[in-house]
Amino acid sequence: MKMYMKGNKRSKETSNPIPNTIAYAAIRNFLTSKEFSETRDEYCIGKLDKKQVNQIMTDVKWLFRNYKDLEVLVLEDSDNKSIRFIL
Repeated sequence: MKMYMKGNKRSKETSNPIPNTIAYAAIRNFLTSKEFSETRDEYCIGKLDKKQVNQIMTDVKWLFRNYKDLEVLVLEDSDNKSIRFIL
């Protein structure tokens, strides 16, 4: 997985590789942590049991293997700094 960062005053993006294990841990944390429950509710993701989380992680790993350069997530703040995550 790669992370591309672009500042508000720069036209070029910087690329940083991220180990897949960190990406998997971040996704699993998002799915299970109470800290992100409001965000999950906004995306209509209800409370997941252990079996459902494991199935989601299996599907995510399949995406990582089969779809290279798939844009997963884009974050942009009020200062127009953006971060893109690509498989």
